[in-house]
Amino acid sequence: MADQVDLIFGSLAYDPFGTAVPEFEFPPEEPVRQPQAPEAPAPRPETRERVRIATSEDTAARAAARVRTGIFAAVAIPLAAACLVSLVLLLQAHTRLTAVSSEAAKLEGRIYALQAERARLEIQSESVFNMEEVEQTARTAIGMIEADTDQAVFLRSTTEDVAVILSAEGKKNTLLRRVGELLRRIEAYFR
Repeated sequence: MADQVDLIFGSLAYDPFGTAVPEFEFPPEEPVRQPQAPEAPAPRPETRERVRIATSEDTAARAAARVRTGIFAAVAIPLAAACLVSLVLLLQAHTRLTAVSSEAAKLEGRIYALQAERARLEIQSESVFNMEEVEQTARTAIGMIEADTDQAVFLRSTTEDVAVILSAEGKKNTLLRRVGELLRRIEAYFR
C-alpha cells in the first residue's frame, strides 16, 4: 500500500495529482451499551475481620497526642484569657483617657473664656478711671486743693531707675504646673 502513495518530504498528505488513493483501515465499531442500573454495593466484611489489634506503639502514640493536646490547652486557654483581660483593661483605660481629655478641653475652654472676660473687665475699669473726674471729685467732695510750688518736695536720686518683671517666670511655671497637675489628676484617677 505504501508503494502506491507518493509522499512529499515533510508532509503527510498524499499526492493530489496521483491516481492512487491511500486506503485507510478504521477500527471496528464497538456496540453501543445500554445504560444499566447501578450495581448493588459489595457486602461488607464481617466485624471480626475489621477489628484491628492495637499495638503498644499505637497506644504510646495516642497517649503522646493526648499529652500534647493537654499541654496546648493548658497554655493556650490562660494565654487567651490574659489577652482578653488585657484588651478589656486597655479599652477601659482608653475610655477613661478620652473622658479626662474631654474634661481637660472643657476646662481649658473655660479658662480662655475667663481670661477674655478678665481682659474685657480691665479695659472697662481703665476706661471708667478718669483722672479728671477723680480730681473734680477731690476738689468738690473733699475740698482738696492743688499744692503750691513752695509746698512741693522733689527728690533727686543718683542711681538709675531699675524695673524688675517678676511675673514672666511665673507664666512659664504656670503652664508647666498646669500640665503637671493634669498628669497628677490622671494618675490619681487610675489608682
